[in-house]
Amino acid sequence: MLSLLLLLACAPKSTGDDTSTTCNETNESCTSGTCDGEGGEMLPGANCLACHGAAGAGKEEGEDGGTFTAAGTAFADLDGTAPLVDATVRITDAGGAVVTLTTNSVGNFYTSQPLTFPIDAEVEVNGTVQAMGSSVSDGGCNSCHACAGSAGGKLTGP
Repeated sequence: MLSLLLLLACAPKSTGDDTSTTCNETNESCTSGTCDGEGGEMLPGANCLACHGAAGAGKEEGEDGGTFTAAGTAFADLDGTAPLVDATVRITDAGGAVVTLTTNSVGNFYTSQPLTFPIDAEVEVNGTVQAMGSSVSDGGCNSCHACAGSAGGKLTGP
């Protein structure tokens, strides 16, 4: 049997040199103008809503990226060294609306679609689904699933 690890962020910081696709604890404390990277592939493991939430700097006119209602990073391993690419992330809001997202080349996913909180979330890879254990009232997935925090779960699949 194949064990599949799904993470909505990452576990302890990688000791590797490539921080462009790995969890990097310095990403978690960046503020507007201090973060490296651009676009949808920036800052894997960081709380995207810190800058791209309703009160974040990404909302300001002229800023790239805009405002997200939910965003995060999925990694395929507990060390946060391998991005989970092309996984399906499904978010179901309190009104029953479902937003389906696909993780990109660094495992990031994000949406600006309106959501009614609380929300439920799940990640699917090759037919294997890992669902959150409870509803949450914050769309900043990496605000809880942080580099130095509890990151996700382990699935056993075909």
